[in-house]
Amino acid sequence: MVLSSPRPPAGLATAVTRLAGLVGVRATVSTLHDLVVIDVAPEQLLEVARLLRDEFDFYSVNAGVDTGSEIRSVTFVRSIASGLSLMLRTACRPSDPHLPSLTAVWPGANWCERETYDMFGIVFDGHPDLRRIFLEESFPGHPLRKAFLPPRSDARGG
Repeated sequence: MVLSSPRPPAGLATAVTRLAGLVGVRATVSTLHDLVVIDVAPEQLLEVARLLRDEFDFYSVNAGVDTGSEIRSVTFVRSIASGLSLMLRTACRPSDPHLPSLTAVWPGANWCERETYDMFGIVFDGHPDLRRIFLEESFPGHPLRKAFLPPRSDARGG
């Protein structure tokens, strides 16, 4: 069995050019395999998301990424009409993990942002109900951060 990269959909280059014109200097538009990738600063995130919302109408998922020097929020959305997928990336510092919530743009972001908050500690400002979704509120820290140290327990011999 031979594995290969996904093939870019027809019209990907045209979509990238059009989206680059739409977001202008607010963000950087590129591609990764079969995805449009938009990198945006936190200050421009809501404005760019609102520009994209009419075409990218299906909110899929949000993922956190801890690189060690920054924490990224990576949101995947899709256009039902064209089938085009988009990755919207932004980052914050681990010492100040605040980003705007996308729940006002895509209501489907609600639970996904709660999961990213729980696991990575990103505080999504403006989220209507930001609280842990997997771990109890008293759990110390965010387990998918690189700097996370698990609490001592009998299972660890402590």
